[in-house]
Amino acid sequence: MTFGSIEGLAPFEAVCAEPFALPRRAAAGGRRVAGHMCTYTPEELLHAAGMLPVRLLGWTDTTHRADGLIQTYACSLVRAVLDLGLSGQLDFIDTMVFSHTCDTIQNLADIWRLNLPGMEVITLSTPVDVGSPHAVRFYRSELARARGQLEKRVGPISDGAIFEAIDLYATHRAEMRRLYAIRREHPGLIGASAVQTVALASFVMPKDEHLALLRRLVGELSRGRSKGPASSVPRVFVAGAACQEPELLGVIEEAECVVVGDDLCTGERGFSIERVDAAAHADACADVADPLESIARMYLVRRPCAAKHLSGHNYAKWLLKTSRDAGADGVVLLFTKFCDPWAFEYPGLRAEFDAAGVPLLLLEVEQHMPPTAQFETRVAAFAEIVGAARTDAARKERQG
Repeated sequence: MTFGSIEGLAPFEAVCAEPFALPRRAAAGGRRVAGHMCTYTPEELLHAAGMLPVRLLGWTDTTHRADGLIQTYACSLVRAVLDLGLSGQLDFIDTMVFSHTCDTIQNLADIWRLNLPGMEVITLSTPVDVGSPHAVRFYRSELARARGQLEKRVGPISDGAIFEAIDLYATHRAEMRRLYAIRREHPGLIGASAVQTVALASFVMPKDEHLALLRRLVGELSRGRSKGPASSVPRVFVAGAACQEPELLGVIEEAECVVVGDDLCTGERGFSIERVDAAAHADACADVADPLESIARMYLVRRPCAAKHLSGHNYAKWLLKTSRDAGADGVVLLFTKFCDPWAFEYPGLRAEFDAAGVPLLLLEVEQHMPPTAQFETRVAAFAEIVGAARTDAARKERQG
């Protein structure tokens, strides 16, 4: 599937070509930079502290330094980020924040402290059972502890500054959701790999600067016109954890498929966090004037990832319904190799999709490596299967 030229994409592509250039310049100009690895990290608190939050992905072509400190069967995202730190490429970072996403990232915090003592390390125990009646109170206390650690480095962080950061991030995420809606509703205007480039740029740019460029891009796309793909072109939905290589989605598009939606932590799921008004809750502890409680609530009611548990939430059924609602003919799972939380999801997903007769393709990827020839071959084969099913369904519909 090919797309026309989009002028507003150029700034995001330039940022992704050198992902550490902007943070490094910010640090050289006197701004503290805070690194993290997960969308459960409350960037609003870091922004309110005057820091530039930077989400770290495996932008490296080797993990040999990290492999001496952490098992090679740990996920490639953790190993690649650790390797970046050990190689000195993250010397612009003042503070590293580790949210308890999974056991591997939690253990990385201790390895980081021992081997990179020049950085401040803050750990946040984000609740695993996000629907527990005690989750908000516990997480708020964790946020208060982190706020205290930050204030020792940067001075007082006012409630007003935190609320301003909440507003900025809520506005930015809403605009990103507009971009994803355009991709879903007008798939001929912009491709998934291009949208992924915009998302990746947001992880290393100041949010106000990214928001300004994003609004310009959304405006350009809103004025655009496209006939969209032919009715015979297969539609797919992509799900999984991180996807730091837009080329992975590009391979799907090159196989003449259209990506109509995703549930990636570097994609739509990462921007699903919405502002929550604490006063709208009946809990006795709800306090609209408490920014930390607002952050705690909105991060816990967000769309959960495989590393979190929400009672009553069946991910397989949710993904099947969501992909169908998006008009997808099949689903591609991008699982990071050795990522246990997502591996545990797979048997339920396979059973649900097989029972529904919906094609499902599991692809394991290494976060620091480009698409392999095997990846391309399997995507091409899946595209043929999904395309044939779509053609067959259309023929049956015509025949009544």
